[in-house]
Amino acid sequence: AFVVLEALPLTPNGKVDRRALPAPDGARPELETPYVMPQTGIERAIAAVWQEALNVEKVGVHDNFFDLGGHSLMMVKVHSKLQETFEKDLSIVEMFRYPTISALAEYLARGPGDRPSLQQGHDRAKKQKEAIKQRAQRMRAISQRRAAGRHRDKST
Repeated sequence: AFVVLEALPLTPNGKVDRRALPAPDGARPELETPYVMPQTGIERAIAAVWQEALNVEKVGVHDNFFDLGGHSLMMVKVHSKLQETFEKDLSIVEMFRYPTISALAEYLARGPGDRPSLQQGHDRAKKQKEAIKQRAQRMRAISQRRAAGRHRDKST
């Protein structure tokens, strides 16, 4: 947060007196995204947690957590509070994947079967690697057959 001052308060030693600095007002920072008020219960609950953690009065559903002043260490605190609030298993990776209230609320509203799990992602990657490996083997076999056919044609 930025607070405009006429002059920095100084200690008798000439250093900045941090204790005398005014606290930021907690107003919503100037963002490119227009403010859209949280509508659903999930959105309001997430917004309340963000407001407390970020010390911001108004948090819109399209505001990015990091644009509001959040950082990775604060995300851990918010993650813990959201898990407690929703009593759901929520990975910190999902918090980074869905950095706006609307995206996170949509994710949380989905049923567990609708959400891709980390294991499902690993399984999908494993299947893709296996398919690539099998295709490479087929291509090698085709190349070997073609090479063998050319070799036979030359020997006759």
